[in-house]
Amino acid sequence: MPTSFFKLAVAGLAACAAASVPAAPEYPTTHTFGVPFSKDEAWYRQCMRVEHAVAPAAPAPAPGATCDASRLYYEKRSQAVTSPAEWQTVRACALARGDNAVLMMLYANGFGVPRDLDIAIHYACSLDFAAKAEMEARIAHLAGGLPAGAVFDQCDDITSGMMGSVCAGIRQSQAGRVRAARLDRVARAIPASARPAFKTLRAAADAYAGAATAEVDMQGTAAPALAIEHEGKLDEQFMRAVLDVLDGKVAATTPTEAKRLDGELNAVYQDLMNAPAKQKDESARIGASTVERGDVRKAERLWLAYRDAFLAFRGTLPSGPNPDAIEALLLRQRIAALKTIARYR
Repeated sequence: MPTSFFKLAVAGLAACAAASVPAAPEYPTTHTFGVPFSKDEAWYRQCMRVEHAVAPAAPAPAPGATCDASRLYYEKRSQAVTSPAEWQTVRACALARGDNAVLMMLYANGFGVPRDLDIAIHYACSLDFAAKAEMEARIAHLAGGLPAGAVFDQCDDITSGMMGSVCAGIRQSQAGRVRAARLDRVARAIPASARPAFKTLRAAADAYAGAATAEVDMQGTAAPALAIEHEGKLDEQFMRAVLDVLDGKVAATTPTEAKRLDGELNAVYQDLMNAPAKQKDESARIGASTVERGDVRKAERLWLAYRDAFLAFRGTLPSGPNPDAIEALLLRQRIAALKTIARYR
């Protein structure tokens, strides 16, 4: 599933570009660099060499005005097989929306079009979000040629925190589609009587994972990417827990051990709630982090709902691990998440 942080990263990227685009078209795009450059540099000479190497117009019919070329591209990229007609739909959308990144990747990889690295370089030179180091590396990557079978991606040569966040979102969105497909197959395979509880469980897992992104310290340019990856990690843990429960792979646990883990979770949680802030005028925060106690409290409530939904789902199955084993598994995961926050005390 696409993460909220991915949406924010993309929106921020677009806003930054829109705010700094000059009145006249610029080629190659340099207004996002923030550092000096020379027209004698190799990347600049490559850009000027292919200044007029542009993609031909797309055949009619044109896509809708709201098409999302990047989403379409990565959806088709993740398919086992994508037809030339599907790639042409992606290209038409990219041309209509002016999505230079997608056009760059289509021509670099020869998806639905003959591979043409000069056209790919032209669109790489036209990206309106690249840092100078990214531009240099990306142009050198394309100009050096691509080995047969190699797939070029806009995320191959990133150096900025903003693009790191966008690329983390892309990766998690692709992984999320795979997880969703697997969980959909689970839903079809389990007894009909268990499906309502499984639906409730999936919603509870999504709610907890989404809220838990606020438990990531947001200092530094890489922070949004870390938040996206954290949500993806929790989504992956949930899917693995479901599969292990259904396959009988959850280790047996005694009620005593489950009770001990519950006590450990409560102790770690209370320790965080009592941790003083170390930043002036930020009394709601935990230690030196940006994580606020209210966010941890919200995530904890949603984790409890997730745990209860998991146990309720197990109760609808004809067999499987005992509830103590499932609770212990979830408790260990939650304790590990809270201990990560505790590092900032």
